[in-house]
Amino acid sequence: MTTDNRSDALEPRVRTLKRALCLFCRLIAAGLFVVATSTHSVPVAEASAQTAAALVQKIIDDRVEAGLAPALVVGIVRKDGTKEFYAAGTLKANGTEQVDENTIFEIGSISKVFTTLLMAQMEEQGDLEFSDHAQSFLPAGVTMPIKEGISQPSGETPPTHIALEHLATHTSGLPRMPSNFQPKEPSNPFADYTCQRLYDFLSSHALAGEMGQIVYSNLGMGLLGHILELQSGKSYEQLLIVWICEPLGMNSTTTRPRTRDAARVATAHMGSTPVAAWDFAALAGCGDINSTAKDMLIFAAANLGQVDTPLLNAMQLCHAPRVTSAKSPVKIGLGWHLLGQPEREIIWHNGGTYGFASFMGFRPDTGEGVIILSNASYRGVDRIGFHLLDDGHKLDKLPELVTIDPRILADYVGIYSLNPDMKLTIKNDNDQLFVMVSGQPFFPVYPTGRDEFAFKVADARISFVRNQQGKVDRLVLHQDGLDQEALKTN
Repeated sequence: MTTDNRSDALEPRVRTLKRALCLFCRLIAAGLFVVATSTHSVPVAEASAQTAAALVQKIIDDRVEAGLAPALVVGIVRKDGTKEFYAAGTLKANGTEQVDENTIFEIGSISKVFTTLLMAQMEEQGDLEFSDHAQSFLPAGVTMPIKEGISQPSGETPPTHIALEHLATHTSGLPRMPSNFQPKEPSNPFADYTCQRLYDFLSSHALAGEMGQIVYSNLGMGLLGHILELQSGKSYEQLLIVWICEPLGMNSTTTRPRTRDAARVATAHMGSTPVAAWDFAALAGCGDINSTAKDMLIFAAANLGQVDTPLLNAMQLCHAPRVTSAKSPVKIGLGWHLLGQPEREIIWHNGGTYGFASFMGFRPDTGEGVIILSNASYRGVDRIGFHLLDDGHKLDKLPELVTIDPRILADYVGIYSLNPDMKLTIKNDNDQLFVMVSGQPFFPVYPTGRDEFAFKVADARISFVRNQQGKVDRLVLHQDGLDQEALKTN
């Protein structure tokens, strides 16, 4: 659920091939804490307004023209509350209907900061405490996993229970996804994960992870959303609309687009191929929201204190850092990620589903906020967002594609093994090369040279390596400064 996943992604530096490729298809998945930084940093707003506008428009025009996404929409709020919108592309690949600030996209894991805001509001009203045990909200017969405690002088070893704050900060020790997450329809994976399956997993799971350590968990945040439903007696969508959207005037934000809004709903894509939009059942709190750049910029402005709203105290409570890690420069608040020193801090989250990608961030010191929405699983939205907030963050590099003889594509077809449990399958379909990692969908790759290919859904490349006889016998995945080799097995 991609924190690339930096999301849904989501998500410490990518260390294995599986995590690297999962960023393409999970809500704010891997790359959650992968942030390119520089000592030079000037917000785009410091340039002239005309120059800044031209820069933003060129950034998204270039990426749509390069085929990285059928469409991109950017919203920027300035310190004085001025809002700017930039759009490029169409609702559907090769279509004619243009996107704009009112186009509806899946926002994926950005939903998580709405879930934690709902929790903070309920805490303000006395409906719960952050320290409450998750177990206390679940139906009779459902047992939350616990962590065995350290032996006390008395000889007792009291267990550590998972609290709501653990769920909200990815420190519960719960895994990223439950082991019984086996969708009947992989293209819409969350649709059939019911409450009963969630309860079955919780009641049988033994915590392997350490509580208090950051392990990004779609399961944990989805469980938190479900607990809020149980505590309030309302559905996640009802909570979202009544507690957040109506007070802020976010009139196009729902969990599923309404029938009357069908004409402005963007189609989901992998590259330029249409794919299914996602539906959620028990885990709505980890990624179920659909919204527009216009609505999301209202939300950003409210988080910056530019909107007169009673939600501000709860919002600011969510911004405060609560967890740090020696392995990452990113701190974790309630849902939000925080990067940089307090005087230059970026508060952000990103999201991604199989067919959408999103980024939202803001800087309290400059009073600026950014939202970027794409109708493709293109993780370059993260780099665009960070760059617009602080140009010390580099944009993704556009692939320079070349034409190759399609007859050589057969050389690359086969199965490549990183280890016994992790394989990449390469196929050629109508002179288009596709790559699939075990248990994931196929993604197209495009030639940038002989034996060299690039993904459009993320800043990643593949090099095929030939032996002395000229036969391809391995490949190397290049991403985030890592080079990972997989041997051809057939």
